[in-house]
Amino acid sequence: MKAITLILIIIFLCINLYAQSENGSNINDLKYNINLIKFYIDKIEYDNALEYIDKTLEEAIEKDSLYYFKAYIYKEKEDWLQASEFLAKAILYSTEEQIINERLVEFKLAIIHVSPLSSFDIVSAAVASAQNTQKHTGFLNILARLYENNQLYGEANDVYRTILLEIDGSESCNLQMKIVTNNIFQKEYKEALNILKPLIVLDDSLYIEKLLFLDYIANISLEYYEEAKTPLIRLYLDFPENINRKEILAGLADIYEHQEQYLMGWFILNELFIISDEVGRFQIQKDIERIKQIICESNNIEDQFRYFKPIFELKEKNEIPDKIE
Repeated sequence: MKAITLILIIIFLCINLYAQSENGSNINDLKYNINLIKFYIDKIEYDNALEYIDKTLEEAIEKDSLYYFKAYIYKEKEDWLQASEFLAKAILYSTEEQIINERLVEFKLAIIHVSPLSSFDIVSAAVASAQNTQKHTGFLNILARLYENNQLYGEANDVYRTILLEIDGSESCNLQMKIVTNNIFQKEYKEALNILKPLIVLDDSLYIEKLLFLDYIANISLEYYEEAKTPLIRLYLDFPENINRKEILAGLADIYEHQEQYLMGWFILNELFIISDEVGRFQIQKDIERIKQIICESNNIEDQFRYFKPIFELKEKNEIPDKIE
């Protein structure tokens, strides 16, 4: 009985040693194949590299690098469809957060070269297969961008609303601004304003400039001139370096002229003239001359000052403090 037990133990140990040997061999073979794949890629011998990738994929447990190698090769061949498909697989098999983010960027750059229908199918399949929030929202953002590129703004907004359910509040404002922008493209101006109002009240320094400009666009599109003037004045006063400075000034000048505040329109046009190029200045000068002519022909020039309240009048009505600290 002891002899049989001893024999069984010996057999078990032999099997275990053999298995360890096989595992070590497989690991060594995998490392060898990967090095060989890299060698063929460096030598631009892509067909040989692909052959070894496919052989290695059959037994490899960690497949993300192998799929990434395939994506790289097809990208070099400018086969964007297969490059996108294998990049998506590489992302789905990846586990490191930084690598996932980097590959999502590469995927976004590759997928734009694919036909719309195929790109929608690839990204939608990746969304369905994503195992965690990072990958899921990453693919969803790319899908929304693809919809926007194809002017499918309603579909893009549906995707953004899905993302809003998965993320924390810190990213919410940025996504809602994208929804507002798409609403404006769809001429859904009132819906845009409904979203903008509570966001502007928050006065978040990271987003307030963009929010105010979107508020102006939505209101002026509805011909709500007074409501459009409010965000423009704040942009004009508080954000003199805004990238849309010319449009802000032009918008203010148009609103003041519409409200027959010609002197204010003239003043704003002079500021716009200073920062414009030669072509722009030619048209602005014509607008200034036109406004000057309107003022000269007006019979109620004194009414130009009906929106101004001198400081002494405000003080008499106790609308300002005696001392400003």
